[in-house]
Amino acid sequence: MAPIPDDLPRSPSGRIPQWVIDEAAGNATQPTGWRTAEPFPVEPSRRPGRRGFRAAVAALVLLAVVGGGWWLATGDHVAAVLTSAASRPGAVGGIPAPSATAVQLADAAHLSSQGRAIFYATAPRVLDAKGFAGQCADAPTMAVHADGAVGCYLIGLNKIVVYEPADPRLRGFAVQTVAHETLHAAWETLSVGERDRLVPLLEAAVAPFPAASTLQKELAGSVGSHPQNRPTEMFAYVGTLVAPGSGVDPVLEAVYARFIADRAALVAVNTADTALLDGMNATIQQASTALSASETKNAQDRAQQAADTASVAFYQRAYDAKVAEVAAMPATTRNGLQLSWTWWDGTKLPMAPAAQTLSAAAALLARDHAALSQRATATAAAEAAAAKERVRIQGLVDDLNGLQAQLDPAKAAAS
Repeated sequence: MAPIPDDLPRSPSGRIPQWVIDEAAGNATQPTGWRTAEPFPVEPSRRPGRRGFRAAVAALVLLAVVGGGWWLATGDHVAAVLTSAASRPGAVGGIPAPSATAVQLADAAHLSSQGRAIFYATAPRVLDAKGFAGQCADAPTMAVHADGAVGCYLIGLNKIVVYEPADPRLRGFAVQTVAHETLHAAWETLSVGERDRLVPLLEAAVAPFPAASTLQKELAGSVGSHPQNRPTEMFAYVGTLVAPGSGVDPVLEAVYARFIADRAALVAVNTADTALLDGMNATIQQASTALSASETKNAQDRAQQAADTASVAFYQRAYDAKVAEVAAMPATTRNGLQLSWTWWDGTKLPMAPAAQTLSAAAALLARDHAALSQRATATAAAEAAAAKERVRIQGLVDDLNGLQAQLDPAKAAAS
């Protein structure tokens, strides 16, 4: 296969829809096969003007969080899916028994009995990053390139492949892929008349979302220049991302209920996934802000201590010189000598006999040296704490970046 040109149009998430690749390669695209879903990018808040917490700490790289990549073809129905599954060698009762992992994902996706029948009939395969590589590129007209795609549904092959990240904290993303793929297949079971009745209800459900919202951007990116894809895309996106009661018509909810037993719980899976990554990022940003303030204060304290140490050293030399000068005087002169001194910090030593003034100066020097020592100890402890916190935050950054890297099976397989 020829390499993909770098200048092709891309979806909002940066991925290249397959129909764009096909057209660039001179391959005719058919209205019966298309890519249906693009990633769900996390867009966490960033502090103005900064991406990391200090120049010495690795910058926080917030990779686009991938929500899924799907394929389906219109015109086929569950009967065709079941027939295809029944024809496979080794099938039990016409349909291969689902793996324990597939069953667990169906449970987590809250699929109904009908939704499970559709999902299981595709003999779903749940794979790690290395196993997933190339699985969604079997058919030239339906290839999903490993640039962030996390699953595919090849209805012509009656095949669902799902990538499951290694870290169990990311399992919800595989759950979302399963639900999204199943809803695409479920759309195919509806009659033309029912689809036509649902389209305006779907449009009404997505209309309140602003153009800059994740749902609208991903919906537009998935549809691309193929408007015939929009109904099934809306059906899958609304079903998995829009909470019940958020403008979803009861008629549409009744249709979803055929395939999803608890849609509110399914939508909560996506909410939890987003909250996990956004929460980790917020924790890093808050900690890095506090660290920056601590390091700034430590630097200021260290600079002030250096200036104060220089001042005390200057007055120490002046004191030593004055003591030597007074000691060298004749006793009669020394006994009649009076001195006054304004200390470096503004403390005034009034005119008094030289011995009294010099004694007071010695006490101030002792005070200053003790204070400088205590301040140096405190600053060193604060600097050590900041260094320890920097290491902790870097660990949080590495953990978040590692999770986000796992969302792209191509990157995960290469690591």
